[in-house]
Amino acid sequence: MVMGSENLILRIDGLQSEEDRMDVKRALEDVAGVKWVCVDGEAGTAVVIFDPERTPQDNLINVVMEMGYAVKRFFSG
Repeated sequence: MVMGSENLILRIDGLQSEEDRMDVKRALEDVAGVKWVCVDGEAGTAVVIFDPERTPQDNLINVVMEMGYAVKRFFSG
Protein backbone atom coordinates (compact mmCIF):
# COMPACT_ATOMS: atom_id res chain seq x y z
CA MET A 1 0.00 0.00 0.00
CA VAL A 2 1.20 3.51 -0.79
CA MET A 3 2.12 5.61 2.26
CA GLY A 4 -0.75 7.85 3.30
CA SER A 5 -3.24 5.72 1.39
CA GLU A 6 -6.25 3.60 2.25
CA ASN A 7 -8.12 1.04 0.18
CA LEU A 8 -11.89 1.14 -0.04
CA ILE A 9 -13.98 -1.48 -1.79
CA LEU A 10 -17.56 -0.45 -2.52
CA ARG A 11 -20.50 -2.62 -3.56
CA ILE A 12 -22.49 -0.65 -6.15
CA ASP A 13 -25.97 -1.79 -7.16
CA GLY A 14 -27.34 -0.73 -10.53
CA LEU A 15 -24.33 -0.68 -12.86
CA GLN A 16 -25.97 -1.60 -16.16
CA SER A 17 -23.43 -0.84 -18.86
CA GLU A 18 -19.85 0.00 -19.72
CA GLU A 19 -20.93 3.65 -19.81
CA ASP A 20 -22.20 3.40 -16.21
CA ARG A 21 -18.90 1.82 -15.15
CA MET A 22 -16.85 4.56 -16.79
CA ASP A 23 -19.08 7.33 -15.38
CA VAL A 24 -18.54 6.02 -11.84
CA LYS A 25 -14.79 5.61 -12.45
CA ARG A 26 -14.46 9.20 -13.72
CA ALA A 27 -16.56 10.62 -10.87
CA LEU A 28 -14.39 8.88 -8.26
CA GLU A 29 -11.16 9.90 -10.01
CA ASP A 30 -12.29 13.54 -9.83
CA VAL A 31 -12.43 13.48 -6.01
CA ALA A 32 -9.46 15.19 -4.33
CA GLY A 33 -7.03 12.70 -2.84
CA VAL A 34 -8.05 9.74 -5.02
CA LYS A 35 -4.98 7.99 -6.40
CA TRP A 36 -6.43 4.99 -8.26
CA VAL A 37 -9.87 3.59 -9.16
CA CYS A 38 -11.01 0.32 -10.69
CA VAL A 39 -14.72 -0.31 -11.28
CA ASP A 40 -15.90 -3.83 -12.16
CA GLY A 41 -19.32 -3.58 -13.73
CA GLU A 42 -20.01 -7.31 -13.71
CA ALA A 43 -19.12 -7.72 -10.03
CA GLY A 44 -20.70 -4.38 -9.12
CA THR A 45 -17.65 -3.25 -7.17
CA ALA A 46 -15.28 -0.32 -7.11
CA VAL A 47 -11.81 -0.37 -5.59
CA VAL A 48 -10.50 3.06 -4.62
CA ILE A 49 -7.05 3.93 -3.29
CA PHE A 50 -7.16 7.36 -1.70
CA ASP A 51 -5.51 9.67 0.80
CA PRO A 52 -7.75 9.72 3.91
CA GLU A 53 -6.23 13.03 5.02
CA ARG A 54 -7.63 14.68 1.88
CA THR A 55 -10.90 12.78 1.47
CA PRO A 56 -12.98 10.83 3.99
CA GLN A 57 -14.55 7.54 2.86
CA ASP A 58 -18.01 9.04 3.16
CA ASN A 59 -17.18 11.59 0.42
CA LEU A 60 -16.39 8.74 -1.97
CA ILE A 61 -19.59 6.90 -1.09
CA ASN A 62 -21.66 10.09 -1.42
CA VAL A 63 -20.28 10.82 -4.91
CA VAL A 64 -21.56 7.46 -6.15
CA MET A 65 -24.87 7.72 -4.26
CA GLU A 66 -25.49 11.16 -5.78
CA MET A 67 -25.27 9.46 -9.19
CA GLY A 68 -28.31 7.38 -8.19
CA TYR A 69 -26.65 4.12 -7.15
CA ALA A 70 -27.11 2.14 -3.94
CA VAL A 71 -23.68 1.84 -2.32
CA LYS A 72 -22.35 -0.25 0.57
CA ARG A 73 -18.90 -0.36 2.13
CA PHE A 74 -17.64 -3.82 1.20
CA PHE A 75 -14.18 -3.51 2.75
CA SER A 76 -11.88 -0.78 3.93
CA GLY A 77 -8.38 -0.89 5.25
